[in-house]
Amino acid sequence: MSTNNRAFSLIEIIIAVALFALIAAGGISSFIPILGQNRQSTETLKANRLAEEGLEAVRSIRNRDFNLISNGTRGVGVSSNLWNFNGSSDITDKYTRQIIISPALRDIGGSLVSSGGTVDPDTWLVKSQINWNYGPGDSKQFSLDTVLTNWHKPIATAGIDGALVIYSDGTTLPVWRSYLSSTNTFSAESKMPAFVGSPRNFVIRTSPKKNEAIAGIVNSIGTLYIYCFDGTNWTQDWSTNVGVGTTTRRFDIAYETNSGNAVVLYGTNTSNNNELAFRTKSESSNCGTWSTAATYSSATNGVVHWVKMVSDPRPNSNLIAATWADSASDLSAAIWDKDSSDFQNEPSTVTEASLEVVSRAQDVDDFDLAYESLSGNLMLVWANSVGKNGTNGVRYRQCTGGTANCVWQNVTTPPTFADDATNLDLSANPNSNELVFASIGNAASDLQIGYWSGSAWTNKANVDTSTYLPSAGTKYVATGWLTSGTNTRSVIVYADSGATNIGWYVGVGSSFAVQPDFVVTPIFANPQRWYEVAVNPKNKSQLMFTLSDNASDLFAKRLVMTSTPTFTWTNANGTVALETTLGQSIVKPFGFAWWQK
Repeated sequence: MSTNNRAFSLIEIIIAVALFALIAAGGISSFIPILGQNRQSTETLKANRLAEEGLEAVRSIRNRDFNLISNGTRGVGVSSNLWNFNGSSDITDKYTRQIIISPALRDIGGSLVSSGGTVDPDTWLVKSQINWNYGPGDSKQFSLDTVLTNWHKPIATAGIDGALVIYSDGTTLPVWRSYLSSTNTFSAESKMPAFVGSPRNFVIRTSPKKNEAIAGIVNSIGTLYIYCFDGTNWTQDWSTNVGVGTTTRRFDIAYETNSGNAVVLYGTNTSNNNELAFRTKSESSNCGTWSTAATYSSATNGVVHWVKMVSDPRPNSNLIAATWADSASDLSAAIWDKDSSDFQNEPSTVTEASLEVVSRAQDVDDFDLAYESLSGNLMLVWANSVGKNGTNGVRYRQCTGGTANCVWQNVTTPPTFADDATNLDLSANPNSNELVFASIGNAASDLQIGYWSGSAWTNKANVDTSTYLPSAGTKYVATGWLTSGTNTRSVIVYADSGATNIGWYVGVGSSFAVQPDFVVTPIFANPQRWYEVAVNPKNKSQLMFTLSDNASDLFAKRLVMTSTPTFTWTNANGTVALETTLGQSIVKPFGFAWWQK
């Protein structure tokens, strides 16, 4: 009996030992992953600390001198008790650390974006990346990111010292870019929304009160689309029919200077009554909020083919002057009155009944208007069809008094001009009542320049007698003013015959001097098609010259004047065209506007 019991106990012992071995083996196998997890956590924690140390090292370098930071991959180390960049990486034990620095992009509203923005020279994106081998064939990586700014730099005036440009890239959607003056570069192209047909005419204006822009684009079937930009995004707010015209521009946009309210004036493609209509947007409203359309009956009875508006620049003024030409080559004008929310003070009869044309009614831009910057007197200039080689075709008319009820003066022929004015341009000195005028006629391809002192014209005929011959839909002359220190100069850019560079004059009062051509890169195609000049309202020492050529290229060239004064042209956006496949090259094939805010 006892023998059997001892045998049974031995068997139990053997079984118990086997069970214990099985349980122990299972416990160990369960415990091994825990040990691995603890090791991985420990190594990741150390990588985290090294990454944090890398970011702190770059912050220390930034705080010492922001200019020590540049694009690229760096290592960091301590020398002379200071953090410094050292090689392309640094190693601690088995950990390799790399500091990866890249430029920051911002949209036109100032927000950081991953693509499509403009490089901010005062901001860097910094990544501190740690790499190590956990085991054979098992590499690990950990990184931390931050944004570093040049926080020592004084805060600039609110807003953005830059601009917007809109145009067609030959597709069915219009495109836009932002421009940053500090780097003289444009952002990448971005598409604008909700457009039907082929984009043709482009106008863009910016608000004097906030980072907002209004743009108008007409398509190939005569539909005007109005867009609004809130500093970040474009919205398509409304559209209307203005009529088809391959060599006409049947709308314009303006902001009231004091209030910041926007006005869009456009032709209705009708004659005899209600030839014009307009819609408004208040400064306090967001994009998409517009008044209903109101109509306006003009002294001109034909279908409106061209519309232009200009804002009175005086800070306390809400005046906007408008002028338009119709299918009968008649010209008239009126003044926008904010208080009555309507246009008024149009002369009872048309100001001109026979505008210059190339081959048919209003197929060329041959009238312009500008406010004197101090007095608020309005100057309207245009080309009468009697002009020819040796016969002055320029006419002007003032509306004096600086109010909505300004007094229209008689139509007058300015002195000493001797040619027609198929293309012309007028601009105001922002610091005085001076104006500068330039025109090119297609009778003999002569350039003539005029200077308004605030009370009288002094004119120079035949300044250049071999310019490009203007044709339907072209504009070969543009003007502007630059101010730096105590010096102010007028600038005239024009298309010299056969030239593939920039031909230009500089004026001091009534004296004008030709300047050496600026040799552009790449050169313009011959001939060019449309010229525009826009002066930076936030930095009046610089202007942007934009143009299209007959190869469907779009270019932007910046001119800067110093207080000396000396002048420097640069190829904005480097030595490339902004676009090489414009949808068309004539009649406002692009729009450019500086930010005012």
